[in-house]
Amino acid sequence: MRSLLLQRIFFFFYSFAWILAKPLLKKHKRLREGYAERVAGGAWSDMAEKKPVTLWIQAASGGEAYLTLALLKYIPKTHARCHILCTSMTKQGMEVLQKGKQAFEKAWREKYTEDCPKISLCYFPFDDKKSMQKAFLLARPKICILLETELWPHFMRLCKANKSLLFVVNARMTEKTHKAYQKIKWIFTGFNPDKIFATRKQDKAYYQDIFPQSTCVFMHNIKFDTVYQELNCAMQAAKDNSLKKVFAPNVCVYLFASVRQEEELELLALIEKLHAKKTKSAICIVPRHVARFAEWKKALQEKGLFVHFAAELFENNKQMQAQDIIVWNRFGDLKDLYALADYVFVGGSLAPLGGQNFLEALVYGIIPHTGIYLHNFLWAFEMQDKTKNLAEENLLCLHENTAMLAETFLALPEEKSTQHTQIQERFKIWLKPLIGDTKRIMQEILENAE
Repeated sequence: MRSLLLQRIFFFFYSFAWILAKPLLKKHKRLREGYAERVAGGAWSDMAEKKPVTLWIQAASGGEAYLTLALLKYIPKTHARCHILCTSMTKQGMEVLQKGKQAFEKAWREKYTEDCPKISLCYFPFDDKKSMQKAFLLARPKICILLETELWPHFMRLCKANKSLLFVVNARMTEKTHKAYQKIKWIFTGFNPDKIFATRKQDKAYYQDIFPQSTCVFMHNIKFDTVYQELNCAMQAAKDNSLKKVFAPNVCVYLFASVRQEEELELLALIEKLHAKKTKSAICIVPRHVARFAEWKKALQEKGLFVHFAAELFENNKQMQAQDIIVWNRFGDLKDLYALADYVFVGGSLAPLGGQNFLEALVYGIIPHTGIYLHNFLWAFEMQDKTKNLAEENLLCLHENTAMLAETFLALPEEKSTQHTQIQERFKIWLKPLIGDTKRIMQEILENAE
């Protein structure tokens, strides 16, 4: 009784907070985009004229939106007449979904003669009572999926009220988040997901603690499937690389990829040492954020080092030479850079920032060096069936600090790598036991749509 009373009090104040917040959110630089849909207007109004939604998949932003697309790939032709609603909270997420929808529809028509499933795209409504009730009234979803880490109280409450099945897929939860939810888990009493697919045993335990009435099971991360698919494509297109023209054939290249601002000072000192000792090599720096391009160039010049922007190489039809330092100020080139570099450090990992996607380096045939702060990728280290993790398989080099990274990089020979294909093959063998759960889980969920 006490928990139910607390729950009612929470939802009263939670709803009131949304009433106060919505006028401010309407003026928010990021949230005013698609505001009509965020209050279940705009494109949501068209949902009333469409058949009820078979499957509603919610992706927070761009990264999760790619997981939505991975799930869509496993919709069988037996569900050609289903209606799928894909939502996201950000402009980036909506852009990913829009491009993915077009690719999905094209691939479907090339593969099947049956009509393509209807896919609707909308911004995810604010989790206030009025907006979310309107969204459910218009969509009439049979099955709902939350991806990774999202838990929206009104959304979950309305899933139960409307008898919509709720699944949490690719579920992750940090220790900090778990401790916070432990204190308020009574909020979700009676609104538990029907099934939770967690990407680590620890995540499974965390979710089971918060939702004791839910079925919680382990799954291999969807990203293993997407990485495996990308690896196969990369191996087939290995010879097509538009950046080759700026890479001198005999110059060793050290690549510092997705470097974050918090790592800059320490890496700057390392790059200065590397430049002084590695006289036959070039150094290429790819900052994670565009605002740091000019800052990197300025910092290196203040050390007395001569620096080029990558765009200058293309404008002047030049190649990287030994002793060059290049700040890569072009977008969309990182994959091709991995395929051409000889040694790589992947950033976001020397400071507690969670890490950047080091698996992508392996896709393109180069063993990544990282720091130890990789908590966004813990799922890539928890193996099942006695499979060794990437570090144990010598497919990842971990460094506790910049000094260890410097010692390693300074000791490496200035030689062009000839191992890209062999590394890809080793990575493919490692991935093989970890793929397949995306298809299996999608099949299981869609069984409830029949």
